Amino acid sequence: MKGKKLCIIIMIFLVHMVNGRPKIPLKEVDADQPLPLDKLEPPDHLEAVRFEQDGMLNKDFHKEAFIGNHEEIDDDPVDIADSKLKDIFNKVDTDSDGHMNLIEVESWIQDKIRQHFDEALEENAHIFTHMDPDGDGLVDWKDYYKHFLLAKKYDVDKIDSFLKDYGDQALDMKETGESSSIKEGKIKLRESDRDQLVRYKFKWTDVEQMPMDNKLNKEEFLAFRHPEQSGLAMKKMIETILNSLDTNNDGKLTLTEFVALPPGDVEDDEQKKLDDRYQDERKKEFINAIDGDKNGVATQKELEDYVDPRNPQQSKAEAVNLLQMLDDNKDGKVSMDEMFKHKDIFVDSKCVNVKRSLHDEF
Repeated sequence: MKGKKLCIIIMIFLVHMVNGRPKIPLKEVDADQPLPLDKLEPPDHLEAVRFEQDGMLNKDFHKEAFIGNHEEIDDDPVDIADSKLKDIFNKVDTDSDGHMNLIEVESWIQDKIRQHFDEALEENAHIFTHMDPDGDGLVDWKDYYKHFLLAKKYDVDKIDSFLKDYGDQALDMKETGESSSIKEGKIKLRESDRDQLVRYKFKWTDVEQMPMDNKLNKEEFLAFRHPEQSGLAMKKMIETILNSLDTNNDGKLTLTEFVALPPGDVEDDEQKKLDDRYQDERKKEFINAIDGDKNGVATQKELEDYVDPRNPQQSKAEAVNLLQMLDDNKDGKVSMDEMFKHKDIFVDSKCVNVKRSLHDEF
């Protein structure tokens, strides 16, 4: 059953990629015009990365490894679904021999990951230029702060004076008399917005390298918005995860440490089943994907290889898994008939309802 669910996810992504999502370029606007909020916020979830920031497994990794970005997927009539499946097959079958082989599927997955990275680079360059109107190659934290307030619909006429008079000081103020001066003729930061800005300031500082002047260059800004593209940001993420799970502080993870349950009491049998499933999934992932040399211990290097979406071993593993699901006669390749034999799994959206936005942190 688990294999079928994975197959559904993978093939839905393939269906979506047939027509290709048209690129919608950001409008050329002047620096004082607000950028959309989703162009400013660093993600809470990283697509095509196996770990979440807290060390939980990314349940959507298999989908994201195929496409990077995706939209809502609606039910298709049978004839449209069949047509898409045929197009998918022909796109993957690059040598036109009537089969999808391991190399072709692996190449397809690698292309989707590269596409995600290329789109992120292009978007980041555009946003950086928008926030760097003087062209000095740097974006100041206060400029980001200002664009955030503009995107959140604060009074544009009061933003500049607010930043000049209070700036980061306002991030330390709670709903007490300490913030009363801001309420009178100034901007009153909503608590949720203040909390966001505090988190983003920590991220900003975390990616900033010398000099520490609250300004980011283009590479640092990319690490802020797309940390999956930054080797340094990814390394820091692994260090954080390792420190949170490494109970004996030896700089490595054992299987026992990796599958350990989060603190808390088990309240009922249903929770016990969920805990058992959690440990089983993590055990399989540790053995099959993380512990590269199979010595029962995961080093920081093994964790970094595991989490890096550009690691070619990830694409190969995904391709192998897909072929295992579809290759009924076990000849090492997938025919059109084999794919269509499973089409009810691939296009039956009653089994999988993909209506989520997935670019939310590192």
